Amino acid sequence: KDIEEDEDVHINRKDNLVESDEEEQMTAQEKKVKLARQYLKDIEEEEKERLETAELDNEVILGRLHDEVLSQAGKLRKKIADSIVTVYKSEEYVVLKCKEHKLPITCLAVSSNNFLYTGSKDCTIVKWCLTSMKKVGHIPPRHKFKNNETLHATPIICLAISHDNKHLASGDDSNIIQIWDPETLAHIFSFRGHRAGVTALAFCRFTKHLYSSSRDRTVKVWSVEEKAYLETLFGHHMPITGLDALSKERAVTSGGTDNTVRVWKIQEESQLIYNHSRSIDGVKRLDDHHFLSYGDDGSVCLWAVTKKKPLHIISKAHGLDDGCKEPRWICSIASISNSDVFASGSYDGFVKLWKCDDNFRGASLLADIPVRGFINSLAFTSNSEKLVIGVGQEHRLGRWAKIKE
Repeated sequence: KDIEEDEDVHINRKDNLVESDEEEQMTAQEKKVKLARQYLKDIEEEEKERLETAELDNEVILGRLHDEVLSQAGKLRKKIADSIVTVYKSEEYVVLKCKEHKLPITCLAVSSNNFLYTGSKDCTIVKWCLTSMKKVGHIPPRHKFKNNETLHATPIICLAISHDNKHLASGDDSNIIQIWDPETLAHIFSFRGHRAGVTALAFCRFTKHLYSSSRDRTVKVWSVEEKAYLETLFGHHMPITGLDALSKERAVTSGGTDNTVRVWKIQEESQLIYNHSRSIDGVKRLDDHHFLSYGDDGSVCLWAVTKKKPLHIISKAHGLDDGCKEPRWICSIASISNSDVFASGSYDGFVKLWKCDDNFRGASLLADIPVRGFINSLAFTSNSEKLVIGVGQEHRLGRWAKIKE
């Protein structure tokens, strides 16, 4: 028996050596062709299983390949609004609480491997597992470990996680950006360069660069892999309030009380300016050619990169304030990337789900999700199945009002 096993081992080793020699003799082009054939074969088998048929025509495979290419480029548009649940009850929610967060949640980041990271006014970052719905770790505030200069000493304003889940970036009222290991929550390094508090962070999907905006009115570009500063973008006249990454090397920002949104073409060293009538508190990517903006006038605007005026404006999206009778300002917004669905939050007791029209020239209300408090941050999970809502008794940036319930 031992001899037979030994012979099997030698035979397997010989087969592996033959395969290895064949691999080495193949040119790079031949390897690509081999991989492409295997990829097509895999797609064909998957589609056969899905359609439960033994034969497939070329159109099905070509359609699948077309969708794969668009998906990898971040351009595949998914129409999912008609499949969204439209009736919600508060007792159906999963509520995550922990002793580390003693003050309101200010920001969220959701990884593609189903982990949630939350930042708060108490300078703490907490990591949660969205499968078990439990806390799995936290980064404590500076006042607990005064000699550790990498910890946050002021309220955390923004979080962002890279698309490969290898870097978690955090920003606060200081001018330093901290980079953490999302797996272990160990500190990796810091970026210094802003002259005022960091207001927003976003990773570029394709270049893996990190974009940051600040109250110093600038946008900075950083290379996380090289741990290096790359460049600074100037243009806004007031502190920048929001930022998101578009395709390739482009970013969109909101300039607060300078009443502008700007799209930065970083490679071309140019910018597009979009004017608004009131202060703009934030922006969010819909797809590579469309984005959302929101502000203190209570409106949500749908924009096309190619148009100087909004394609559509949802006025008084969350109604009027019971006291001053002014429109409730929008506190946060989230979108399912490359789809027809987005969500908005204020302090009216509801998170609203919206459906974009096919041409982005309109939007209709899909559902009201009852949630009490200030909706300080919103984020969809990568599979679009869950919406994470960061709620606080106060607005993420101040203490203008308090909702104790």
